Amino acid sequence: MHAKYLVVGAGYAGLAAARRLAELFPDETIVVLDATRPAENASGRNSGFMIDLPYAKIDSRSSPEQSQWQINLLRSGQRLLRDWVDAHNIECGWSKAGHYKAATSDFGIGQLKAVEATLEKNRIPFRRLAPRQIRSELGSSHYKRAIWLQNCTLVQPAELVNGLIGSLPKNVTVFFDTPVSAISRGSPYTVTANNHEISAEFIFLCANTGLPFFGHAKYRQLTMYTYAGLSRELSDAESAAFGGAAEWGVTPVERLEATSRKIDGRRFMLRAGFSYKHELPTDQVKRHLSGMLLARYPDMPADLFEYVWGGAVSLTRNGDPVYERFGEKIHGVSGCNASGILKMTMLGTLLVDGVFGLDSELLDQTRRFSHPNFIPPDPIRRMAVNMSIRKIRQQMNGS
Repeated sequence: MHAKYLVVGAGYAGLAAARRLAELFPDETIVVLDATRPAENASGRNSGFMIDLPYAKIDSRSSPEQSQWQINLLRSGQRLLRDWVDAHNIECGWSKAGHYKAATSDFGIGQLKAVEATLEKNRIPFRRLAPRQIRSELGSSHYKRAIWLQNCTLVQPAELVNGLIGSLPKNVTVFFDTPVSAISRGSPYTVTANNHEISAEFIFLCANTGLPFFGHAKYRQLTMYTYAGLSRELSDAESAAFGGAAEWGVTPVERLEATSRKIDGRRFMLRAGFSYKHELPTDQVKRHLSGMLLARYPDMPADLFEYVWGGAVSLTRNGDPVYERFGEKIHGVSGCNASGILKMTMLGTLLVDGVFGLDSELLDQTRRFSHPNFIPPDPIRRMAVNMSIRKIRQQMNGS
């Protein structure tokens, strides 16, 4: 088949790019290819946090100009998603619940105090919790210090992705379970996917962790796996043990600590653990997640998790995303850096805008601040990752 515009990847960036293309070219055929099933990759496997304030992120920027760009990028992505969710009645548990930022170690307390100082400097309101409030609101005494910020929306990410897919304009066709195995240069390009060929004039690579498989950004991003567990349905007593509110989310200030959510008063989710490049065995993941659960909620059963899964995240060395032209008419984005929902939604939109000359201040900022640093190949890369993990653990343990 022939498509003037071809998007590879049906995550947040790919779906946003396809939607923008359909808006600009309503009479053209737009094709989206995805190697797996809907919402099967990181877009549907993440924790569902949409934090629109980089000061509260682990990978905060020191430059005020960069921080303002991040705010603009994240909030613009949130506005787009809110518009699409409202326009198409997408049921995805959209909840403006805010989120907690918490520390579990003396090192983390220092880190959180630094975050608080930054928030105060920028006049961002937040609420500091006393120990009894932490116990009451989160049901745990494990956290040594915590604050609450309003700048976060919580969603069920797989429902959001499926809703975005189901509401795409009619001139967009999506093929799942269709991995791309080759792209032959030419005018038009020839894309091989399964046993099929598609000719396309423009290609948008929105495969995130898969981008290096196409020969791009191999030395500017790396893949880490992280893991999550979702509880069985909680009893009333169990739900109360996780704090009074029906919905809350906690992100850690320490890089290797756990993210957690209480969902609709009936489920508990915990995300913890990292591995470089390859996914860990399920039994090992279950043991790790159960240990993290019991450290926070020692009265909970160790087998509380009904579902356990892993997911890949694309990281860059300095936190900048990949936003590039890879060929005459091949462009791509990646490097979500654990802020995938809002950031990749907006980057996918801006990718299309940049190709077709739809200039804006946000596009100009994105071009200026999307320069990921060089990352050496293995074995140096693996050694650097392991050293970084050991350093963080030593800081958390006070050694």
